[in-house]
Amino acid sequence: MGRLHRRGLWLAACLVLVATDRVSAGTTAGRPESQIYQLPIPIYGDKTPWGIYFRQLQDTVATRWYQEITYYTHRYEYNWGSVTARYTVTPDGSFHNPQVLSNTCGPAMPSAVIRSIRKTWIQPFPPEVASMAPGGLVVEQTFRYWDYDGTNYGLASSYPQLLVNRAPEIGGGQWLDIRKFFDLSKFRFQSRILEATPVNSRLAAR
Repeated sequence: MGRLHRRGLWLAACLVLVATDRVSAGTTAGRPESQIYQLPIPIYGDKTPWGIYFRQLQDTVATRWYQEITYYTHRYEYNWGSVTARYTVTPDGSFHNPQVLSNTCGPAMPSAVIRSIRKTWIQPFPPEVASMAPGGLVVEQTFRYWDYDGTNYGLASSYPQLLVNRAPEIGGGQWLDIRKFFDLSKFRFQSRILEATPVNSRLAAR
């Protein structure tokens, strides 16, 4: 009887340990190691610091891309299509590590997108944006050449043809009312930021 009693106690102790390990493992798995989030995509005309900076960033990169093609190369070198790129912008306003995620334009356009991002500069983060992303932002942005995206029609997208000489990198042109250009599908260039993620989030490190 004593032996059976001891064996029963030993078995009960093992069951308790197994249950404890499972609970502990579940708790650890459910606890995030760090923040995982994307910053919201602001609507056009959003006058919060993030909304203003977001539009400034989108317009600046889009305009630099437009200038790269129209001023420094020849348009006939590029096929119609779209490129999606990812880059990092740090709080001092400099751009780093551009890379192409997808491409339907052939070999020339991705190179032009990468060159344009490397040559881009924007004003440093406003304090409010720096507090949201102290390590910088990882941004994904599309660049469409004669490949109009009607789902992004109008205010959500940047049309860099309309921003020339407006210095978007220092805040000019973000309030341009492009609604007066009623048939935006006729413009060759269209660009849009798809997502912006703080560098210190695990999502940005994927």
